[in-house]
Amino acid sequence: MLNNLSLRLRIFLFFALMAVGTVAIIGGSLYFAASRLDPANPLAGLTDAGIMAAFLSVLLVAGIWYLFDENVARAIDRLSAELRARAHTDVKRDLDAQSARYLGDLAPAAGAMAENLANVRSELEESVAEKTARLQAQTTQLTALLSDVQMGLVLCSPSHQIVFYNPTSVDLLKDTGRPRLDRSIFDLLREAPIRRTYNSLLTAETGEKHRDILVSTTGCGRTIAAHMRLVSGALGLGGDPGYVLTLRDVSQDLRLHTERERLLAETVDALRLPAARIQAMLDIFDDMDPAALRTALRSDAAALVDVVNSIAARHDANQDTWWPMQDVRASHLIDAIRGQLGPDALPFDAPSPHILLRCDGLALASLLTAVMERITLMRLAKALSLSVTLDGVGALLRLHWDGAPLPVADLRDVLDQQLTDTPFAVTGQEILDHHNSDIWPETMADGQPSLVLPVAEAWDVASTLKPKPGYGRPTVFDFDLLSQVRDGSIAGKKLSELTYVVFDTETTGLDPNGGDEIVQIAAVRLLNGKRVDGEYLDQLVDPERAIPARSTKVHGITDDMVKGQPTIREAGAQFHRFCQHAVLVAHNAPFDMAFFHRHASTIGAKFDHPVLDTVLLSAILFGQNEEHTLDALADRFGVVIPEEVRHTAYGDTVATAEVFQKMLPMLEAHGLDTYDSVLAAMEKNSRLLREMKARVGGANG
Repeated sequence: MLNNLSLRLRIFLFFALMAVGTVAIIGGSLYFAASRLDPANPLAGLTDAGIMAAFLSVLLVAGIWYLFDENVARAIDRLSAELRARAHTDVKRDLDAQSARYLGDLAPAAGAMAENLANVRSELEESVAEKTARLQAQTTQLTALLSDVQMGLVLCSPSHQIVFYNPTSVDLLKDTGRPRLDRSIFDLLREAPIRRTYNSLLTAETGEKHRDILVSTTGCGRTIAAHMRLVSGALGLGGDPGYVLTLRDVSQDLRLHTERERLLAETVDALRLPAARIQAMLDIFDDMDPAALRTALRSDAAALVDVVNSIAARHDANQDTWWPMQDVRASHLIDAIRGQLGPDALPFDAPSPHILLRCDGLALASLLTAVMERITLMRLAKALSLSVTLDGVGALLRLHWDGAPLPVADLRDVLDQQLTDTPFAVTGQEILDHHNSDIWPETMADGQPSLVLPVAEAWDVASTLKPKPGYGRPTVFDFDLLSQVRDGSIAGKKLSELTYVVFDTETTGLDPNGGDEIVQIAAVRLLNGKRVDGEYLDQLVDPERAIPARSTKVHGITDDMVKGQPTIREAGAQFHRFCQHAVLVAHNAPFDMAFFHRHASTIGAKFDHPVLDTVLLSAILFGQNEEHTLDALADRFGVVIPEEVRHTAYGDTVATAEVFQKMLPMLEAHGLDTYDSVLAAMEKNSRLLREMKARVGGANG
């Protein structure tokens, strides 16, 4: 019955209770005074009655205030926060009617409004999704194509910040660091050649827009051949243009070129002296003693033979590295053979195994095609089959058929012929030599003739593709970065323009400075208010101590899981690199940061980044007296934390990131749209801040 009362009636009852209570207190006090009135000293009795009336009135007002604050004022604050969350973020959870049960029709009305807003937003999203489905599909297709490009592609802004990169560029630069959005390209590649070429293209009077350069990586010094092209008009940019770098690792090419040049130079030097001596002996042939001449000639001839043998051995040892080899799928090799076979070719059957071959795919396809055409020409078979199977660290290519075997002389003839389908018209034998391989006839167990060609290096595709569940190798981009000016200061920047790293740790316990250690670090990056797909960190850490069973019960990490994992020295340095130029965000940040501050000297880097704490941000948005646990915030914002990842560093990191993303528009609605303004607002929550520091300090004590 009480739940059905209107809000106006409830407020009236509060004041009616206050009035009735006041009258009762005054009447009771007067009765008390009259019953104890001393005619000799009436003032004392009246004073006692007044004190009692005042005390009881204060108690009455305090009690009514508590009821009003708990059931009306705080309920309205909660409802306001819930409505604000729904106004600025996509929260699909129903309003909590229980907390506003004494607000009469206000809660149902607010719920209806929130439901209508959610419906309108859902309809709008469906309409936008329908309108942009084709564009999204094209974007997805383009992204997939760029992900498969076998050259590194990096797009940089005029301030040399990375705006776009594909997976190949990650592989190319992995030894010096990983490309990340809004990271300076100079962290990965030497600055001088890039800046010099960029400035030269900007000032080129001929209108030149692209140029080739050689640049080395900042870490291991690998040599990268880069092609720089300015981009502006196509992207609608004003001011200085950005640029695209097409990257190719030429370190191996330069090494092989150097080895060949060295071999050639050493060959010339080694042959020059014996040849000169032989020439000199021929010039004085008539004047020399025949025996001495024969001895000298034999000596120089032996020296020449030794030189030639040494050169031949070195040539044979390096021949397979000098020839361009690639990782070729067996299915692609089979497709190349099908493409080269003529219209009169025999039926050709070949399963497509998931095997990668280290070879020159075009050359091997041309050789096998030539062999198959010879078998067809000699009418030795009615159909052909090709199988590719792993054999140790390599693979066997077996061409077999039902019919007569191919004579060795004809096989030899095929190998001696130049193959016109190859770029340099090499012979089949040269192709085998380049692969350090051979081909031979062999009779199979069922009696079928076959030809066997081994490939030295091969492996199962599945062994090279072990992505983390739920993650792929996407092309990563944010073209909004092209128009942003980077000045290095975050003080007055809009919250939506900052780069954030949201992180969480799992530990052996709750005592950062008393011996407990980190066992897992997870982090994701937010850029322009959006989470960057493909840029994440999820690293187990060897704490170099036992993990207590009570901690394992919380996060599920055991001693066996962290055995052999990086220690805090390596993992902390990796995390520090991941956080470069970013604002750190965590739930109860003082606890996590205490571990990194303690190990700063071990890691070799200080964690002096700006820090935001979602606990304090929650206090700003919802008030200090509300619950600010991660579970409470997730429930408030409709963020679902799957049970299987709850209390794991990565699961809590993703949840914190989603909560923080939903907080950003709410903070801006509060007028807190810059880092400085948010920092000042957090510092006003002094009580909560003291409690958080005390929890960390208390653990230390």
